[in-house]
Amino acid sequence: MGAVFVITLGTLGSAIGIRISGSQAAGVLSEKPELFGKMFVMMALPGTQGFYSFVCGIMMIVLSGVLNKGTVISNAKGLAFMTVGIGVGLVEWLSAIAQGQASAAAESLTGRQPSSSGQAILIPALVETYAIIALVSGILLVNWISQAAF
Repeated sequence: MGAVFVITLGTLGSAIGIRISGSQAAGVLSEKPELFGKMFVMMALPGTQGFYSFVCGIMMIVLSGVLNKGTVISNAKGLAFMTVGIGVGLVEWLSAIAQGQASAAAESLTGRQPSSSGQAILIPALVETYAIIALVSGILLVNWISQAAF
């Protein structure tokens, strides 16, 4: 269930975030199609959370041992994996939406002042920091739980 939660929440958040940033990029590109390269990077940034969630979920599946037929994990371990999945999934979901909004703001700035695109991309990049923190935390916790003797 932990893998289901983390993958579902992270990928849903990414889809919403990309919709937000993509809508803004479409508006800018309708007037300035030459900015596609700059818009593409900002538009795609919220998609990273879906990838991070997928990595965390696959690690849960592999390290829990459930791919081995007949492997049974304890209730405590299962609950620990589920807790990590919900926690990491929520962070990835919310940060993807926030990053979509930040990307939309950066796209708007770039549309008005194309020379500011390098500065503008820092706005959504700051949100990415917390998505990465959640991923690294999830990886460390999944490794710890898989090796724990409970």
